[in-house]
Amino acid sequence: MRFSCQLCLYNSDHPFGLSLKVDSSAVTCSGCVTHSEKHQNIWEDQQAYLCALIKSHLKQKRQYDCVVPVVGDAEDYFTLTQVLTLGLSPLVVSVNDYFKNDIGWHNLHQLITYFDLDSLIFHPDLRVYKELVRTSLRKYDHLLLPFLQLHTSYPVHIAYERKIPLIIWGQHQAIEQVGKFSHRDRVQMSRWCRNEHDLFNVDCDRLIGNGAQVKERELNYYQYPDITKLNKAGVIGIYLSNYLPWDPLAQNYQALAQGFKPQTHNGTFDIYERAGSSVYYGIHDLLKMKRVGYRKVSDHLTREIRHGRLTRSQGVDLQKQYQAQQVDIEPFFDWLDVTQSGRQWFIKHRLKDVAHLIGKEIKDSPAIPDSISSLLSGDAKPSREFILFGKGLHI
Repeated sequence: MRFSCQLCLYNSDHPFGLSLKVDSSAVTCSGCVTHSEKHQNIWEDQQAYLCALIKSHLKQKRQYDCVVPVVGDAEDYFTLTQVLTLGLSPLVVSVNDYFKNDIGWHNLHQLITYFDLDSLIFHPDLRVYKELVRTSLRKYDHLLLPFLQLHTSYPVHIAYERKIPLIIWGQHQAIEQVGKFSHRDRVQMSRWCRNEHDLFNVDCDRLIGNGAQVKERELNYYQYPDITKLNKAGVIGIYLSNYLPWDPLAQNYQALAQGFKPQTHNGTFDIYERAGSSVYYGIHDLLKMKRVGYRKVSDHLTREIRHGRLTRSQGVDLQKQYQAQQVDIEPFFDWLDVTQSGRQWFIKHRLKDVAHLIGKEIKDSPAIPDSISSLLSGDAKPSREFILFGKGLHI
């Protein structure tokens, strides 16, 4: 039997695994229970632990104290602000997903320029990458698995290869969404956590299985480094959301002052998360609807309900309106070099349950409460999509 939380919009079918407390008065999900920790008196101890942890990893003088993986999101601006406040010298590491538009390239290059940091941007072999995207679509109805594999492994390889002991991520998604762990657990990066929450148990070996026209030697950075070697080298990864009362919308709003450009989306009110992606609120969102029964806006609405900027009834109404917005999938198929007959087959056989959401019609955006709209500013539409290699700044 499926249960729904009476406080937020999640139910027991959540892909991360959601536990629900059912009693005579209410049905409350683990995500809402863990979120309540943000209002508890735990953060002084969490900060003290973080400072002690960092101090223990800075015994040797190095060029870089930590690796910070980024995509160019507003969250990355906040994360780097905190890292620098802690007195650390970070190496910024990013992976080109080949899905950025002009806003995305601006935000990535503005991030690096504003903070004046050294950076590495990895451009994977495009032929191999596209083949993995095709395979991921065919087998799992997911186009971002190849990028997620790289994003969660390449920075770890760099940390190991360059003898940098610490990797600092922003939020732990499974904690923030479903309360998989308590903030007090101070969960760290692991191969298990990566497979369970980032890759949905589809690592590189399982993805290629049979059918992918790629060679194993072309997949080194898609695979997580050897755990024994990481442990011996003392490389660990931490999530800042375990040590701060994480509030994405309020935090991301601050990135505007640092030159971040938000993007208008017809599928959500959140103009900050994944701004600059040509697919995240497009075909990726459509496939999410097929796989799990809801679109990304439901995550955003649940988050805002928990932060008290939205009531549940308002969230339910907004969810219905946003999830009815159509998605134009043609630009993605152009990028993937899919023939017209191939597109028609995919829509007929793989997207039939969400085919009513395919199109170019843009409905009026729903009205958003002032408590949220006051934190939304400066959004614009991209002028170019699917820019493989971009120059985000002109100096």
